[in-house]
Amino acid sequence: MRETKDLEFKEQVTNNFLKTVSAFANYGNGEILFGITDRGEVKGVTNPVKVCLDIENRINDSLDPVPEYTLSVNEKTSVITLRVTEGMHKPYFYKSVM
Repeated sequence: MRETKDLEFKEQVTNNFLKTVSAFANYGNGEILFGITDRGEVKGVTNPVKVCLDIENRINDSLDPVPEYTLSVNEKTSVITLRVTEGMHKPYFYKSVM
């Protein structure tokens, strides 16, 4: 598995993914998989339910307007998939919080 223009891997959750969410909302649908290394190795995340809540809070607090997205967890691998839909209320801005 490799990254593409509409698929990104993140081993951990950091605010860097918010720029990608904004880009997908502005320019086209995309997915971010959390718990996968840049090389495509499945690592999973610890406590995926808590991590999903963290992802949701970061998106809701840092993007304006808030884009449409869904979160799902692969129960076998503990990989989280964040699907972002190209939005109808462009532009979507990432409000960087220091």
